[in-house]
Amino acid sequence: MQDLPIDAWCRGLAELPEGGFVSAVNGYVQRFGVATDSVARYAFFRPDRYTRNLVFKNDLFEVLLLCWDRGTQSAIHNHRDQECWMVMVSGCLEVVNYRAEERDPSRGHCRLSPSSTFRITRKRPVGIDQDEPIHAVFNCSDRGERAMSVHVYSRPFDTCEIYDFVAQTYRDVRLHYDSVYGEEDASDAV
Repeated sequence: MQDLPIDAWCRGLAELPEGGFVSAVNGYVQRFGVATDSVARYAFFRPDRYTRNLVFKNDLFEVLLLCWDRGTQSAIHNHRDQECWMVMVSGCLEVVNYRAEERDPSRGHCRLSPSSTFRITRKRPVGIDQDEPIHAVFNCSDRGERAMSVHVYSRPFDTCEIYDFVAQTYRDVRLHYDSVYGEEDASDAV
């Protein structure tokens, strides 16, 4: 795998054809990683949660640098039926996929069961399984280190569903960026 500076990496994605974009991105993230030293201007960490930092956006896709402090994790969530790829810049993430066993939108009820777990490393970028798109992501560094991952979302979306495993409920939430093109924002991320 060849590492590229993040800006060149995003330009390469932007040059992929719109027709066949999904399969082209699958190959692209297997061939090209993101150089760790190129993401500093986009890297904003918080000790209490992961951060979502916008690097690139057009009508077809957006690229975010997600920064995971020690012990941070995402809520259980989905991506509104959009494609997602995750590429590690540093550290390690673990993804837990969930299957919706029961779902009643009129009551906001959803009973989930864990279906699979896997790790994302620099050598193993992954895409979200569209057959089971509900998942949670955890910083799984064995030494308590921070992690950084680049996420490609096609098409961009600004809301998602958040699931409460214990209460068996779900709800829509609005997504926010912690930084936009390297400029910190005061918004709270999900």
